[in-house]
Amino acid sequence: MKDYIPSRQIPRALFLTKHVLSGKVMLELNEMRKRYNEAMRSIRDAINGRIRPLGGRGLPLVTVCILTRNEERFIGQAIYSITHSQYRNTEVIVVDGMSSDKTRDIAKRLGARVIELDVVGNVGLPRHICSLEARGEVIVQIDADTVLTPYVITRTVTTLINGKAMIYHVAHYYYDGNTIMNLIAHYYDKYFRKPWNTTGHFIAYTQELYKHVQFDIKARIGEEDYGFGEKAYKKFGSHVFKFDRETIVLVSGRGYKRQGLTNNINYIFRTI
Repeated sequence: MKDYIPSRQIPRALFLTKHVLSGKVMLELNEMRKRYNEAMRSIRDAINGRIRPLGGRGLPLVTVCILTRNEERFIGQAIYSITHSQYRNTEVIVVDGMSSDKTRDIAKRLGARVIELDVVGNVGLPRHICSLEARGEVIVQIDADTVLTPYVITRTVTTLINGKAMIYHVAHYYYDGNTIMNLIAHYYDKYFRKPWNTTGHFIAYTQELYKHVQFDIKARIGEEDYGFGEKAYKKFGSHVFKFDRETIVLVSGRGYKRQGLTNNINYIFRTI
């Protein structure tokens, strides 16, 4: 089976209905819980110092970009998950849009380079600026509420440096989400997400790719991430993408919690 079900072939509502009626949804629920628990265990291992750093000389530098505005609640855990991952040859750049809380102070204290912007709203602009400022061969864009699992950067480098892909992204669950939210995320990633459906909680790409495809500096939140993938797809085709469903990052469900169940259901049907 393909790792997504094109809506033009099988309507998604019908596909989901069949899963419910056949009982397969329970198998997916069990798989989701297992994968979520494995991700949480790996993060606890990293927190407790049980993840040995990857050794060897000549490891490519990876730049991790984080966009912030009043993210003092989340920014610490995001940076901590980067610095305690298996892959340690990283630089963290925080592009901050006029935070009035302690976001910048926390980021600097944890070793991040902070770039201050006096522009808010256009999320594509800080992503673009960070890409231009990045020194790494590989650039990773994450949201401020993303928590990396400890092996995701290692797998990113392996895929982008040694393989043919130029854009790498991964599956997600919500660390503060309920069962319904995480099951929706599970179905979206497993069955409906096309390889070029890049989302802001984790998008990795090479410096070479960014010479040809860039973020739209006028794009607002919810537009810049999908738009980036769509532009790359139109220019190069699907072969430059690697969507790794077996690798997970955890994110906050704050946006979907604010907008309610209807938006969660619409999420699984979204296309580009």
